[in-house]
Amino acid sequence: MAILAGIDLLGKFYAGDDSGRGNPQKGVGARFKSFTEKYLIQNKTDAETLYQLRNSLLHSFGLYSKTSKGEYRFILTRGSRQFITNTNEGQYVIDVSILWNKFEEGIESYFQELYQVHELQKKFEMMFCNYGVARIG
Repeated sequence: MAILAGIDLLGKFYAGDDSGRGNPQKGVGARFKSFTEKYLIQNKTDAETLYQLRNSLLHSFGLYSKTSKGEYRFILTRGSRQFITNTNEGQYVIDVSILWNKFEEGIESYFQELYQVHELQKKFEMMFCNYGVARIG
């Protein structure tokens, strides 16, 4: 859940936007998948699968998600060689160790690009005031 919430947050920084709830072009799903495709997996199908895993865990605390295009049932594992496996229609095995590694690599790739691309810096700055610091105490 923490990794998927982290991707969600990085999607806000990447997009420079946290609005658009209900708007498929600007909403949560678009931001999440855009960041995922750019920095984690470069594959629209797997980006959608991860987004559905995010939805199933963060909204239902379970491993099931249903969309207008079909159902997703998830099995989480560790130690496999395959990141995402579609075992049969609608059932996906996801290796959380690989997800964690891809997340860490994605953070590093985004961080490196952030220092080089002025447009990314502007978007990051627009979100930082609301999401960049967690104050404790």
